[in-house]
Amino acid sequence: MKYLLDTDHISFLQRRSGSEYLKLSNKINQQPPADFAFSVISFHEQVIGAHTFIARSQTPADAVGDILC
Repeated sequence: MKYLLDTDHISFLQRRSGSEYLKLSNKINQQPPADFAFSVISFHEQVIGAHTFIARSQTPADAVGDILC
């Protein structure tokens, strides 16, 4: 079976916390990695979100944000 992850799924995986993350990561761990994909639309939404995050930053440290955490 193939699974197409949407933007919300990708966000849950990026946060690495919460009940959604636990449910999703458990499901992913039960399947072969090749069964998962995400669309170019979800990729685009992630890029736009990252760009917005950086554009709103007030300092260079703000722009890095959770990347170093």
